[in-house]
Amino acid sequence: MRFLTIKKWLLLGIFSLFMTSNSTHAQDLFFEETFVLGRVIQVDQVQNDLRFGGIETGVREVTVQLEEPLNGVTVMQIEQYINPNNDSDNVPLKVGSQVVVAQAQIGDQITYSIQDQYRLNWMFVLFAVFVVIVLLITRKKGFFALLGLAATFIILIAWLIPSILAGNSPILTSFLGSIVIAGITFYLAHGFKKRTTLALISTLITLVLAFILSFVAVELLSLFGTGSEDALSLTFNNPGINLKGLLLGAIVIGTLGILDDVTITQIATVEQVHDANPSLPFEELYRRGHMVGKDHIASIINTLVLAYVGAAFPALLLLVTSHRPLWVNLNSEFMAEEVVRTLVGSMTLMVAVPISTVFAAYFYSKAKNKRRNVHQ
Repeated sequence: MRFLTIKKWLLLGIFSLFMTSNSTHAQDLFFEETFVLGRVIQVDQVQNDLRFGGIETGVREVTVQLEEPLNGVTVMQIEQYINPNNDSDNVPLKVGSQVVVAQAQIGDQITYSIQDQYRLNWMFVLFAVFVVIVLLITRKKGFFALLGLAATFIILIAWLIPSILAGNSPILTSFLGSIVIAGITFYLAHGFKKRTTLALISTLITLVLAFILSFVAVELLSLFGTGSEDALSLTFNNPGINLKGLLLGAIVIGTLGILDDVTITQIATVEQVHDANPSLPFEELYRRGHMVGKDHIASIINTLVLAYVGAAFPALLLLVTSHRPLWVNLNSEFMAEEVVRTLVGSMTLMVAVPISTVFAAYFYSKAKNKRRNVHQ
């Protein structure tokens, strides 16, 4: 996507320069975007030998039937700059494609562009299939897990993100949000049981350690949260946002997503061992639970690393094919951020096993002693 990326940043740079070059005039400019759906009814290749910023480019003319009129027009022709040498850089369009058309107004000038293909309809279908599979396999428990998922999105969209954009500390807000999310989702998914409470306590303690590890790593590696294009784009509309705090908050929230599996599994394992042999002391409960935890961690660490690799796969390809030395690319902030996410997540997982196992072994061994005292 190098062609589209260069164009995006070039346009952002030109717009920012234009807006700041004359502050008096910039205050009088009006900027507004309007989006409507449309359907492609014709695609014509116009020219293939243009140069744009030193890059060979071409132009195609796309005729679109709009679902809602823009300035009284329902059918319009839109010119698109494309990469004639690599179709993967271009929005794939054909007759019948449903697209998002953008109308941008800067002052008195109005421009039209095809923003992207419309894909929300198939995303909803895919999500519906996901819900059906969850309910068919897990039934009631899966239903409450989906409620927890919905609660997570509500907290993120309705409170956590607006709070950060309002100027509150991203670190503190993300940490408090993680606590609230953990409390709601754990009890919804696993019920109001002692096992759930033990898993929640273990998770919160491990989250504190995850924050400490990520803070130390970010400071040692001199990371500022500017390793991704999304973070840089965010500063255009929110120049006062703390990107380093946002990076730390993202690591904490991401860590929470993998801790549920580990802590609840460890607590349940120790509980099952105790139920099979209630006479086992604390040391034996811990030893048996920890043995299961080690196997669990050995498999989940590889899963975690592969998940991060999959998310950053295009960047890894760019890393290998770049003309720069490998060590220079590895030293970049983008790569450093991904390494920190992966290693902090992995270390947190490993620490979560003994923490949750200790809590479970202590609780169930004490429960055994209480029953013994009652019988005496």
